[in-house]
Amino acid sequence: MLRDPIENTPEYETAMQTIQPQLDKEFPPESSGLGTCHRFWHRKKELLQAKGIAWQSPAELNPHIRFD
Repeated sequence: MLRDPIENTPEYETAMQTIQPQLDKEFPPESSGLGTCHRFWHRKKELLQAKGIAWQSPAELNPHIRFD
């Protein structure tokens, strides 16, 4: 499965330290279910874009894989 190489940059790691608490608040473990990964990735992408990072989700990078 492909991953966005931007995840290996210091800028991404710094941004994730900033946005991870927000993601944890919006997507607590008990909120998991079908389709949650897509909502999570969409929100993560929004928050990263606000930090100037163009991140691609696993679904975008792996169109031949079905995620639920």
